[in-house]
This record gives sequence, C-alpha cells and structure tokens, in this order.
Amino acid sequence: MTTATQVKNPQIPAWHTELDAIEQDARALVEGLRDEQMSWRPAEGAGRWSITQCLEHLAITGELLLHKLRPALDRAHREGRVGAGPFPYGAVGGWFVKAMERPGKRPMRAPKNFIPQGTLGREEVLQRFFAVQQLLRETLDMADGVRLDRIKVPSAAQGAGWLKLNAAAWVAATMAHQRRHLAQARAVKKNSEFPR
Repeated sequence: MTTATQVKNPQIPAWHTELDAIEQDARALVEGLRDEQMSWRPAEGAGRWSITQCLEHLAITGELLLHKLRPALDRAHREGRVGAGPFPYGAVGGWFVKAMERPGKRPMRAPKNFIPQGTLGREEVLQRFFAVQQLLRETLDMADGVRLDRIKVPSAAQGAGWLKLNAAAWVAATMAHQRRHLAQARAVKKNSEFPR
C-alpha cells in the first residue's frame, strides 16, 4: 500500500479506508453462514438475489471494470499524464456515483453481462469477491499521481459503452455500488423467512 509520504492524491488513502470498511462489512455479513443460507433467495424476480448472487455480481462488475481501468492507468503512466489530486468526478460522474449509493430512488436492472449465475458455493464466491478487492487495492495504488479526471473509461456494462466516466468517478461509483449490494444482501439475511 502507498505510504502517507508517497501519496500524491488524498483520495487514494480515503478510498483504501472505504475498501477496508466494505471488506469488514462483507466478512461480518457472511460470518457463520452455510452454503444453503448464502444461496437462499427471498423470492423469484428482479432484485431478489441471494447473498451469494450479490457477492458474485460485485465480483463480475469489479472484474469487468478493472479490465478496462487498469490498461487506461498504464497508458496514462506511459504518457506522463500525472498530477496531484483530489480530482472531480465531472457532472455525469457525480450523478452516477450518487445513483449507485443505496437506497436508490428506484431499482436498477442489471445489464445482461452483470447478472450472477448463483451457482458458486460459499468459499468460491468469497474467494472471487476478495480477489477483486485485492486487485482494486492494487489499482488504487497504480492510480496515485495520475490525472484521474483526464482518463475516460467506457462502461463495461453490455449496451452501455456510450457511458464514459473519468477514472475517479469509476472508483467512487464502484465502492458505492458495493455498499448498495451489501445492503441488499443484509436485507436478505434479515428476511423473516431466511433459513436459520
């Protein structure tokens, strides 16, 4: 992790702190849960995912975003697009970050390539989720000192390649999105019909 004396962008340690909280929340959520509890769904239909599906969705979206973001950061380093932050998200980026936070004013339908299969077991989904978190941490360190507001990255969502946000907005939106779905998973666990 980047040390305080090396940090060029104060957003980086703040984002690391957010990641710490997200990971702590995820661990607390699944502590002691069995496979059948993790895979239980309150009802069929949109927005009725199991805890496993929520975590798998976050792993999928994280993997696909990082597949686009990391090469963009590498390019920015090679081209010398450097500068100190903090960097703004831009008008659309700021709106998008807020839209990702829960509770949303309306449910959002997941793009086809973001929909979890729900076939992973407890250990598999946790391994995949935390592997993405580690890559996200490494990506934050790659991002330090880069002009994140000047790096435009298209959405990884199927059919939404037209949506291009700057790198700072994508990082913030990713963590907001994680909080949103961890809250959804907590609601599943609190459901009165959740298996005990």
